Amino acid sequence: MFSRSYNLQEYISFKLTGSRLIISSCWLIYIGIAARLGIIYFKWDANTVLGLALLPYICKVKRGSLSLRHLVPAIVFTTVAIYFPVKTNLFLALLFSALLFFENLKGKISLVLFLLLLLISPAFEYVSNTFSFPLRIWLSEVAASLLASMGMEASAAGNIIRFKGFEFSVDQACAGLHMLATSFMICLFIIAHYQRQAAKQLHLVWILFLLVLTFALNILCNLCRILLLVFFKIPAGTTMHDLTGIICLLIYVVLPLLFLSSFVLKRTEKPYIDLRFYKTIRLAPDELRFPLIHLALAVALVVITINIKSIDDLEDKSVSNVSLPGYKKSVLESGVIKFENTGALVYVKPSRFYCPEHDPMICWQGSGYIFSTIKKEVIAGRQVYLGVLTKAKDKIYAAWWFDNGNMKSINEFEWRWAAAKGAKPFYLVNVNAATEAALLEAVKNLPAIKQ
Repeated sequence: MFSRSYNLQEYISFKLTGSRLIISSCWLIYIGIAARLGIIYFKWDANTVLGLALLPYICKVKRGSLSLRHLVPAIVFTTVAIYFPVKTNLFLALLFSALLFFENLKGKISLVLFLLLLLISPAFEYVSNTFSFPLRIWLSEVAASLLASMGMEASAAGNIIRFKGFEFSVDQACAGLHMLATSFMICLFIIAHYQRQAAKQLHLVWILFLLVLTFALNILCNLCRILLLVFFKIPAGTTMHDLTGIICLLIYVVLPLLFLSSFVLKRTEKPYIDLRFYKTIRLAPDELRFPLIHLALAVALVVITINIKSIDDLEDKSVSNVSLPGYKKSVLESGVIKFENTGALVYVKPSRFYCPEHDPMICWQGSGYIFSTIKKEVIAGRQVYLGVLTKAKDKIYAAWWFDNGNMKSINEFEWRWAAAKGAKPFYLVNVNAATEAALLEAVKNLPAIKQ
């Protein structure tokens, strides 16, 4: 009997030692990969700093309530990252794996924390950049229409609003890209604050409802901001320009959220916990549930980090079958195909429906150019974006759209949906010329892409 008791104690001691070793290893791996991503992936701007400052307040742990709710997404994104080892996939795999690990060791974390981490990540910025450009054009048109409906001389051409002989450019900030992330973080902070005050927790459905409402309020906020800037002729880069944005944010986003969040929380009970998936159990302080699963995920993340690649590295470099008759062809190291003749320079970039797209607004601006005007035009039966880029005395006229030879589109949802359903591979086509006339001529006479 003594021998059996000794063997049991020895087994428990061995098990705890192994558990502590796995816990320490996982902590080191997750912290190390997070630090690595902090250097090569995160953009340390104001939104990132603000989000990290909110983490200690938002991070609320329900101790003893252990959960497996992040298991499936952790496995899915880790698997995806193994096949497509890019930084965004690694970040998502790390996020879900780390949350799963923590919730199997300490307790459940508020979903607000998870959403905040997504907001401050470049993944959110990529999605915003990809789908927000049509919003800028739409906001310009709506603002001009409202001014015209009030009997004022106003019209819109792309992102340019002409008002009483003056021109105003609706830039990226006016479209709410920066304010949108800030608004979402304010919303999450308000939710976390009321949850602490009321000792209640919102369902995910209600949290998503408030985020959708925040998006709608942000659109209203930016529309009002544009109207004020145009009506009072407030130039960009001035203190009054920034102050107008802050005042609109407070009136049209923060105040409604303060009221609505309080209203929703007062009518929402604590969420029901499904005992089939969640249960409160008592473990030793250093004991981890399902240690082998966590160890396997941690090891997989190490392998992914070692093999990390860029989107360009994963692109198919065998593009010899893509051609434009009448143009001299060369392939850049990034996989972008360059075509040129005496009148125009054409870049053709392979585009995957599941990848964020680096359109000319990103690529050219990375080279120091600034888009002064952007608009939609129909040229030779194809709808395209037209833009003017300036850099000191240099000026480039650019047009771009997505093309697979059979289908041409500037609608992000349209071409991505077609590609997801199995259409021929799409390419971002960017035509550039020294004059507007040369650009229009090049777009009109551009032959179809041959694959």
